[in-house]
Amino acid sequence: MSGGTSVMERFAAARLLAATRAPYLASALFALTPLVHEDAEGACADANWNLHLGPGPVPVEELAWSLLHQVGHLLRGHLGVGEDGPRWNTAHDAEINDDLDGAPATAVTPDRLGLPSGLMAAEYHRLLDLIDVPPELEACAGAPFTGPAVMSALERDLLARAVASRIRGEAPYGWRRWAESILRPQADWRVVLAALVRRGLAQASGRVDYSYRRPSRRNVQGVVLPSLVRPLPRVVVLVDTSGSVTEPALRRVLGEIDGILRACGTGQVEVVCCDAAAHPVQRVTRAADVELVGGGGTDLRAGFEAARALRPDVLIALTDGDTPWPERRPRAQVIVCLLEERPTPPWARVVRVAA
Repeated sequence: MSGGTSVMERFAAARLLAATRAPYLASALFALTPLVHEDAEGACADANWNLHLGPGPVPVEELAWSLLHQVGHLLRGHLGVGEDGPRWNTAHDAEINDDLDGAPATAVTPDRLGLPSGLMAAEYHRLLDLIDVPPELEACAGAPFTGPAVMSALERDLLARAVASRIRGEAPYGWRRWAESILRPQADWRVVLAALVRRGLAQASGRVDYSYRRPSRRNVQGVVLPSLVRPLPRVVVLVDTSGSVTEPALRRVLGEIDGILRACGTGQVEVVCCDAAAHPVQRVTRAADVELVGGGGTDLRAGFEAARALRPDVLIALTDGDTPWPERRPRAQVIVCLLEERPTPPWARVVRVAA
């Protein structure tokens, strides 16, 4: 490990500089364990919070930026995520570097990709299909080395919560959003969805009406009277099939809805797929069997209008939220399964679906 002392001196100076620039990340910066390798380049972390350093004379300013970048990967759980490594590396870097000033000329940023700022890695990952990444940009590929596990999973979780609790309004938007997701109590979206659907079905099934299909047993002077009936609640599922929504995500939520409806004894389900226009209604006995048609732009107002014509009691909408919404509240009880963090109308009951 020749040159280890000078490398460690630069690391100590860079860590202090990074902590000064982002004091809310100081505890994470000082949780890194530096390891020097002859064949390593720059600074790169592994999932065990080891920072692998090369012997090259990296300037302190550049190393400080790298430390903040690596801590961003660690705290946000990026390392080891995604099957198509290079593409996920680019998406992760775009999310992190959006909040970091002074990025090196070859670093990936949303601006250099020609993409909007303030998005999550999953959103950048999807948008990469629409662009050509400039060849001069180099995404962080992760450490080629793995060091010892210096912290348990519980200790890493406690560290993340401690960092999140220090983040205030002066921190960049991406860090504030991350802190909120860590500190906000998270209920399993499947449990929330099931509760909302069952509540909507229960309220709808409480309605009664008169029908001559099964005449009343009462006989009043030879007059046939209608009997009270309890109609089966009508459920319509509105599916956003625009190009911005992935089929695996839709299939996952459809599977959950299918299980909930079957458990509630609901028979036929009517499904409306919608991108910029509503497609023909599909009547299926299992929501999971729906044929997803579409792939264009997004305007769910057309889908809501088509669903309204079916007069549902409960309307379940699956969408990433990147759509205009109807101005007026539908007569049905509306449950929105939201695949991305976006604004929704005040009249909708919202379930935020975890990625």
